[in-house]
Order: sequence, then structure tokens, then C-alpha cells
Amino acid sequence: MKLILTLIILTSPTSFELKPFEVPVGMSCSQLHDKLVYYVKNPNYENGNGQIWIQSFHNKQPVGGYLCESK
Repeated sequence: MKLILTLIILTSPTSFELKPFEVPVGMSCSQLHDKLVYYVKNPNYENGNGQIWIQSFHNKQPVGGYLCESK
């Protein structure tokens, strides 16, 4: 059984790209996610403005989420 971590890369406000990564043996999806994704504080965030206070990225591309599945 192998695990596949798929990052949901946001390419525009209305579209996304799925980017799969094979999880190395002995590593969990969460551990690989932590190695691939980094976080940046949102400079436009203000309390109550409806924006998130932190944004996630992979290779300078915004990440909207991730999936983990076994094959």
C-alpha cells in the first residue's frame, strides 16, 4: 500500500490544480504536508474584515487544502 498526498493548488479565484506526491515509507501525509507547505501572515488581514489571517503556499503558489489517499 502506498500513500498519495494531493495538494489543491489555487490557480485563480475559480480554478485549481491537483498536485500529487507519493508519501515516503515511514512518513505520514501530515509530515509530508508540513515539509511541502509553508505559511505566511496575510498582510491585508484586519479583525472582522472576513479574510484569513494566514495563507498557505507551495512553491509560491497558494494551497487551498490537501487530500490523502491509499492506493
